[in-house]
Amino acid sequence: MLGLLILPGIFGRLSDPMSGYFLVRRSAIANRPLSPVGYKILIEVMARGRISWVWEVGYVFRERQLGDSKVTWKQYLEYLQHLLRLRLDLWPVGRFWRFAVVGLSGVLVDLGVFYGLREGLGLGLTRSALLSAEVAIFNNFFWNDRWTFGDISQRQRQWRQQLKRFVKFNLICAGGLILHVLIVNLLFNLLGINAYLAKLIAIVAVTLWNFWFNLKLSWRVTDVGK
Repeated sequence: MLGLLILPGIFGRLSDPMSGYFLVRRSAIANRPLSPVGYKILIEVMARGRISWVWEVGYVFRERQLGDSKVTWKQYLEYLQHLLRLRLDLWPVGRFWRFAVVGLSGVLVDLGVFYGLREGLGLGLTRSALLSAEVAIFNNFFWNDRWTFGDISQRQRQWRQQLKRFVKFNLICAGGLILHVLIVNLLFNLLGINAYLAKLIAIVAVTLWNFWFNLKLSWRVTDVGK
């Protein structure tokens, strides 16, 4: 379960990712830096190797007749360390920073439009906030679609595909807004953390939320060869 949560793209391809019985083509791992933590190296091979397809042959473990298990608390810690290290190593850092830059531009657009609607057109607070937020979401979607995830968008140019991505982006951002409010209230009202620090923590958490779910849902990354 931990593996599916932390590395779904790897664990979702295998029924037994902890197996110690496997064969792999030499070309799949040649010149690949493999440095597993512990002895469950199949996870490392799947994560870092060029594995385009998997073929599984079932086998059955019988009950142990002699000896004791070598698994101790140390193996549990090594396993968790291995999962987290792979997650960090495989994190799409370049996309994330582009996504963060676009998000910063959205903040500026949001504030600018909000000021224009409030001061220039005299609209009420709620309408100004909603309209400026939606303009900022459109701005963020436009630049993410063309820059952050441009390599994926180029393969999905039909207007229906673009509209579908925009709707998903809106829904994920709405979920992020709800999460933002919940985190701020939890940290400030229940834990007594400074309001501005709570706000900063919420911004970081929601940025990660928006990036991850948009990566997995709005712009699906399908780099695995067939």
